[in-house]
Amino acid sequence: MTYEVTLISADIRDPMDGEMRLGLKHEGKIACELEYRWDAEQFTAVFHGHAPTMPVPAHPTSFIERPITAILALKTLEHRFPSDVFADHRVFITTEPKE
Repeated sequence: MTYEVTLISADIRDPMDGEMRLGLKHEGKIACELEYRWDAEQFTAVFHGHAPTMPVPAHPTSFIERPITAILALKTLEHRFPSDVFADHRVFITTEPKE
């Protein structure tokens, strides 16, 4: 199953201090939201949704990890922050059904 990752908001003050909110779209509708916050001391990720009722259910950690991996794969030296990737790329992830 493919989801499009959309940038809802970002406040990244420094590579080691920021927050970012993403949405996972399926068939044009946001199916869930992901919230990331980090600083030099900690990283927090929150899945806002119900993983078992997603269009293709998967473990919540898959929904948290895959968007960051996809964004970092597209990030170049021209992108200072992960949110900069959305200026010139559409980001997609795929998930497999939960077993």
